[in-house]
Amino acid sequence: MNEGDNREEFLANIRLALGKDGPLVDLDIPEETSLSDDRHVLAKRVQAIGLDRGSRVEQLVEELLTSASEAGWVVSLLGLTDAADYIQQVAQKARATSVLRSDHKVLEEIGLDSVFNDSSLGIKKIAYEESGKDKDQQRIEFREDMIVADIGVTGVDYAIAETGSVAITAGKGVSRLISLLPPVHVAVVRPSQILPSLDELFTIRRNEFLETGSLNYANIISGPSRSADIEQTLIKGMHGPREVHMIVLS
Repeated sequence: MNEGDNREEFLANIRLALGKDGPLVDLDIPEETSLSDDRHVLAKRVQAIGLDRGSRVEQLVEELLTSASEAGWVVSLLGLTDAADYIQQVAQKARATSVLRSDHKVLEEIGLDSVFNDSSLGIKKIAYEESGKDKDQQRIEFREDMIVADIGVTGVDYAIAETGSVAITAGKGVSRLISLLPPVHVAVVRPSQILPSLDELFTIRRNEFLETGSLNYANIISGPSRSADIEQTLIKGMHGPREVHMIVLS
């Protein structure tokens, strides 16, 4: 048996162990890994990834709904008009007194502010103002708000169908603490943001780095915070939210 046959057998065994017994998708993806330094190779692979996920959005949605539920998310497939109402219901059930949200555009698209502003609870957006207090002072106040908040609501940059994860990249108006400090986190996902696996995520991120020369950090969240360090007893909420909701927009 030659080296190529050994490689194919090895990969086939991995796919079988992961429950991936379906046929391989015939895509024109280069053999180089996501760590390649060749910008042209990565750009070609990113293009192929986009064509692949665009051709099977419904399949990726179904895979994400299943894997996220298995990972511990409370998963919902909702339309734009229902998503904000659902988040308000989560807040009411948790008896929340403070709800914060990131500056992700999708939260404006679902009308989240208007739903909460029409209630007695209200919602606060964590986003720096260019005028008024300096950013250091705003940062201190935002951190204090996030420490005491009951619920943090964010969009995402990507969702991973295979692992039931979401990736949130830090940036303007997007602090990772909104998804980490409050005991309840709600993530809103567009179908177009779903990737098949982490390999595609790393490829896209590597390509972004080679294009710009820098890269903001990202959190990959795979369900509620869990720890079994103490007497091997699984405890939720030790190092982050104990309850996480994923809304996939339909």
